[in-house]
Amino acid sequence: MRRRWVLAACAASVLTAAPAQAVEPFVGRWAINPTACTSFGDSAATTPLIATDTNLRWFAGSCRIGKMYKLGQVVYIQARCFGDAAADVPITLDARGDRMRVTWNNAKTEELRRCK
Repeated sequence: MRRRWVLAACAASVLTAAPAQAVEPFVGRWAINPTACTSFGDSAATTPLIATDTNLRWFAGSCRIGKMYKLGQVVYIQARCFGDAAADVPITLDARGDRMRVTWNNAKTEELRRCK
């Protein structure tokens, strides 16, 4: 009986000692148009932006997040992108609820919606 208490206490301490990892608000699948959520095209309007905490993929290329900092809710990223040639690309993500404003490589800011 005492052994069960010791095991339970150890398990509880492990659960409370490990920090909870929050998911970044930009993580997920986003698209300008809901029909683009499941397709892959060659423009911002026809391709979903797929974001994880370490990678971004959009029509412009597949990128690994390098440096990242936040100012309020806005995330500024310096990403290493691969496509025709490898390049460092500045990306800004401003996710608020089910909408996100994206600026990719200083191009026009696009308004995306979270895919369902």
